[in-house]
Amino acid sequence: MPRRATGWAIISLLLMFAGPAVYMALIDVPLMHATGAPAFALMAAGAAAGLVAATRDRRLWVRGICALDVVLLALWTYMFYGWARLPEPTTLYTLAAAPDFTLPDHTGEPVTLSTALANGPVLLVFYRGHW
Repeated sequence: MPRRATGWAIISLLLMFAGPAVYMALIDVPLMHATGAPAFALMAAGAAAGLVAATRDRRLWVRGICALDVVLLALWTYMFYGWARLPEPTTLYTLAAAPDFTLPDHTGEPVTLSTALANGPVLLVFYRGHW
């Protein structure tokens, strides 16, 4: 009688969906936001559980779950690294002059670009994403 690994297959699916859920719940944690390591660890554990299920149980649906685990891990990796890329920059000539603007600084005081340029060169830094 073949060994059954239904439990391993169910655990693998739960871990595969727990990874992105944990990532979204803990996105404010710097390690999670920067690397996604805990989410990748959960999903890798889910893929490993799916492989254990597929080697212990020869039924087609168990092997299908293992294949789904691998596809979900690849899709999550592509989404995490592929979609997070910055757009290609335009030429330097189109970015040479910024329009004049007034924005609050880190203390809340308004800063105007033309006033700051009168004091010397200005370096503009834009923070992308969630911080």
